[in-house]
Amino acid sequence: MKKRRIIKRLFKYIAIGFIILIAYFIGESTYENIKKNQIINTFKSRAYETYEVSQHGTTYFYHKIKRTHDYELNDTRNVFYDANKVNPGVKGDILITFESPFPYIPVIDQIYGYWLGGHTALVGDNNKIYQSTGIADSGQLDIGLMFDVIMHRGYDETNKFGLSVQTVSNNWMTPFRNESHPEYPFYGKFYRDEILTTRVKYENTDIRDQAIDAASNYAHDKVDRGLYNYLFIFDTSNKYYCTDLVTRAFGQVNKDLGTDFNLDPDGFYPSMYDILLSDDVYITIYKETKADGIHVYYLEDVEV
Repeated sequence: MKKRRIIKRLFKYIAIGFIILIAYFIGESTYENIKKNQIINTFKSRAYETYEVSQHGTTYFYHKIKRTHDYELNDTRNVFYDANKVNPGVKGDILITFESPFPYIPVIDQIYGYWLGGHTALVGDNNKIYQSTGIADSGQLDIGLMFDVIMHRGYDETNKFGLSVQTVSNNWMTPFRNESHPEYPFYGKFYRDEILTTRVKYENTDIRDQAIDAASNYAHDKVDRGLYNYLFIFDTSNKYYCTDLVTRAFGQVNKDLGTDFNLDPDGFYPSMYDILLSDDVYITIYKETKADGIHVYYLEDVEV
């Protein structure tokens, strides 16, 4: 009887602990969502001039934002790769979306987007991005492949699963999806309805290029061999989920250059919210799709 009471009490404590943990995650996610919206709205409120461009079968509304903070003024790089302003970010910038890659899966879509966010990628050279998606070429999750990857030791030197870190063209603001894709009914031909480009604050501009190269080199080293990490906070040695790849890239910068960039303020598991809410990061571009077209808020070009 005594043993039974102990077991019963143990299960009770486990249940209470689980409830407390869930409450914590809900509270933290609510706070992060509120802060995210505040940061985005503050950025948008700084727009001072708007112009329209018809391209890619739709209207782009470009809203210029004046550079006012020291970290915006000191980094004289423009925020788009191209003059037409449809390729967001330059080498070292971080792309973020808080919209789920699984809009076709009810409940999972809402939970994933609210608690974890959607996707993150690191911009490399020549309008390429480094990313880790965990999604097969079909555009959908493959349960069998997921299990194989989870059971794998780590680096997949032959990329036999096709679920390793990849480098692809940056199509975050240009049409690329057709009607056969499972996300098309939800996001149409564009990547997501809402995306952001962010940039690390470099107080020491002398090491900025070195830091960007170090982060890019770290991500490049994992291409076609660093498997996706479906377990997130476990099995992290040689596997990477999207935000994990980006934050660990800048962790390598800290090791190489003695910097102290912190893209994971809560120190638990890095998420898109952690990057955006980091004191070491700021927004350079915010894009949202509305009924009348695509609205793009961006830090103004630097005159040279």
